[in-house]
Amino acid sequence: MSGICSSTVTPERRRRIGPWLGIALLTMAGCSEPPLNCQINRNVVDNGTASSPIHDPSIEHFDGRYYVYSSSALGSFYQSADLRNWQASGAVFDAMPDWLLREIPEADHIGAPDISYYHGRYLLFYQSHISDTCNAATGLATNAVLDPKHPDYEWVDHGLILRSKPFYDDVPIYCGNDEATFNAIDAQFFVDEENTPWLVFGSTIGGITLIQLDPKTLKPADDAAYTTLAQRWLLQEDPIIEAPFITFRDGYYYLFMSFNHCCIYDDTSYQMRFGRSKEVTGPYIDQQGWPLYLGGGSLLIASDPPFVATGHGDIMQTDDRHWLVHHAKLPAKDHLAHLQIRALNWTEDQWPTVCQP
Repeated sequence: MSGICSSTVTPERRRRIGPWLGIALLTMAGCSEPPLNCQINRNVVDNGTASSPIHDPSIEHFDGRYYVYSSSALGSFYQSADLRNWQASGAVFDAMPDWLLREIPEADHIGAPDISYYHGRYLLFYQSHISDTCNAATGLATNAVLDPKHPDYEWVDHGLILRSKPFYDDVPIYCGNDEATFNAIDAQFFVDEENTPWLVFGSTIGGITLIQLDPKTLKPADDAAYTTLAQRWLLQEDPIIEAPFITFRDGYYYLFMSFNHCCIYDDTSYQMRFGRSKEVTGPYIDQQGWPLYLGGGSLLIASDPPFVATGHGDIMQTDDRHWLVHHAKLPAKDHLAHLQIRALNWTEDQWPTVCQP
């Protein structure tokens, strides 16, 4: 296996090793790698401001200010003029959307919001699900502006985009639809270099999934295929994979994701990992040449002492740099989730890193 781990898996190599490798990988968790051993870029957020509770953050810029959206009961959001000082600014919804309660009567949160700008309006994809199941739904709301004081500020909810239901009543963690196995959570909207819109989403059973969207309805395009980009060995101690997002830079699509359970207090090892591909549909490969669809993923960040559980991220690009946005838990405050923002650097061979130059 070491030869496979240390070399790029080309399409030809993928075909050649495929017949036996899939079986072998069901008994292993992937290739080993050295731990992150560097001084990481500092978090620029002032924790004395409204930096918590912010969980699963997504960031966008509007009219000179930054807006971060967080998982919460109704989709809370925060704003800042400088990325350092933050203030709570309200919630996207006044009540749970009617369509969501019809689909999932037990729905009690607006989770993993993803904010982006597309064709003259801001898109907010969001999800809700029944805890410890993949009975989930992703919806979409749009707004012309992000400033709640602006006269044009109004969130318009467009309802259901993606739905996963358990295939069997007594197996609530095995879900999807008639076409694929997936979990309809943690969606990120992305437009590729050909201006094609995509939704990347999912978690452990079914893995990280990509589907092409109709550019008008922003629902899955007719006859669009569900493509698995990343997955993990389900029988390992902590097989969680979730919170994907894609960005493009210098000829590569980069897929970021979070590994391990986010919310088990002192036992958490939540962390961010990544791979890249020349094509948005993959295959994505980590720094060791290991495919993400076979459990790969290079470590980006695992902690920022005294913070732990650094994960569920987003990337924002300003004029001079990329910024990595994610949450982190503070054990001294009952593992409350805080916002963290730090510079994201790139190595000479075009891999992302939070290590200081």
